[in-house]
Amino acid sequence: MVEDARPRAGWTLAWTAAAVVAAGAVIGLAVEFHWLGWTSIPGGSCGSDLDPCPDGTMPTILLAFLCTFAGFGATAAALAAFTRIRPGRALPAVLVVVGVLLALWPGRQFYVWLRGPVLDPVWQADRDRPSTVRGLGVWTVGENAATVVRVRGDALVAYDSRDGDRRWSLTAPVRGSVCAMSASVVDGVGLVGFGRYGKPCDTVWGVDVRSGRKLWQREISGVPAFTTASDGLLTADRGVAVALADGAVHGYGLADGTPRWTASLSGTSGMRDGGADKKEGGGADTGTGCEPLVGSAAGGTTRVVVTCTASDATTTSARLVTLDNATGREVGSRRLPVESPVDTAMVVSADPFTLLLKERDARGVAAVLAYSGADDGDPVEIPLSGSEEDLAVAPVADAFAARPALSATVGDGRLVVAAARPGADGPDRVVGYSLRDGKRLWHQDLGGTVTALAPAGRGQVAVFGGADRLWRLDTGDGHRLGADDGTLVRDVDGKVEHTAQLLRADDTWIVVNSDGDSRPPVLGVRG
Repeated sequence: MVEDARPRAGWTLAWTAAAVVAAGAVIGLAVEFHWLGWTSIPGGSCGSDLDPCPDGTMPTILLAFLCTFAGFGATAAALAAFTRIRPGRALPAVLVVVGVLLALWPGRQFYVWLRGPVLDPVWQADRDRPSTVRGLGVWTVGENAATVVRVRGDALVAYDSRDGDRRWSLTAPVRGSVCAMSASVVDGVGLVGFGRYGKPCDTVWGVDVRSGRKLWQREISGVPAFTTASDGLLTADRGVAVALADGAVHGYGLADGTPRWTASLSGTSGMRDGGADKKEGGGADTGTGCEPLVGSAAGGTTRVVVTCTASDATTTSARLVTLDNATGREVGSRRLPVESPVDTAMVVSADPFTLLLKERDARGVAAVLAYSGADDGDPVEIPLSGSEEDLAVAPVADAFAARPALSATVGDGRLVVAAARPGADGPDRVVGYSLRDGKRLWHQDLGGTVTALAPAGRGQVAVFGGADRLWRLDTGDGHRLGADDGTLVRDVDGKVEHTAQLLRADDTWIVVNSDGDSRPPVLGVRG
């Protein structure tokens, strides 16, 4: 009896065809890994301490070369075996192509696992024109920050945080430059101030940030010391707009700008009801030479840092004045521990009221002062420079002058702030302090410069820093959430300045630059 060899030959053909497909798949992986590996390198080079390669880059490139050699060797052997059984060129080529195509999806998934989580730019706004303007501050509007308003020296521009489309713009008055803005939007209204060249900030607008429409305008006698953009000159709370002026504070209706009250900042407390327009409440009656530096409104009161210079111009004092937002009456006043001119007074948080204060005397106060809600007792003092690090609450560069991009957040009784270790070139860690007693709770070294810091939900803070990484930290103990080495933000090299602001808008992270000419003014990244 003679055995039929045709079934065995059929199985042999099938196995060799499968081998050709498998070898083609290895070639497909080689091509895909080469493409994914080499294109993942930002700017075409990486590997230094300052510019490490993105996660998964080197393993992907090594796998690409391994698959290249193995794939071509295996394909040559498989094709030789297949053509001995089934001569021809078309079918073997089709089998190789099928293998290449079958490898693409699993190869991509393997690369995603190897690379780890990433964020990619999904939109960026057009560059600023004219090129000389700079961003002075940022507001967010609506639920989940649906709109981002970037305030420039010459205009207010609103962007859709989902796709970057420009929603509206509002131009500054002729020869007027933005010199102040409220820290936040209240009831859909933002406050913005304007001044002419070399002149104090003397024009206040109430702006409907949903439509970009100017609601009202008031003229005041601006604080003489501020002739360029400065923070804390305007603030808002429920139903009231507050403006710092020459020797006084003015209160207006938030919705319509109706004058409500004027509080004098002379050496003794005083308040006048009604008219709060230009030339009223000026410094002529403030014999002690008192002027407001910065103000913040929240919870029905406005706190104002006031400095006073004696008639001999040799003695400087300062106090924190608390005003009732409904009437403008002084409800509290306490001395601040300064004896020399105040170089920096900046509100870190309106509620609870937290103040960055630094005087000119090198041996004077340089600290974050945290006040209790009851407004009694001495503040908790957190020094800016200590044995472990120097706090970097505000950027050194003069960016976002009307609303600085602070590298600090306050919440749940804690101050979370960027800091620089001794000898570091810039902030390279994040530190948590208790606002109850000023004690250092935790620190987290990130291995790179901290560029921006922002709230990321209850009990969380987001940090963007070196090697284009985005970390999420627990504000309670500082431990890292998610991937230990953070999330890679791809293709943003050269697009984020070191004083950028970071904002959370639903599932999109928004980066806002002050310099909108050499970099995108606003950039959205998403996973």
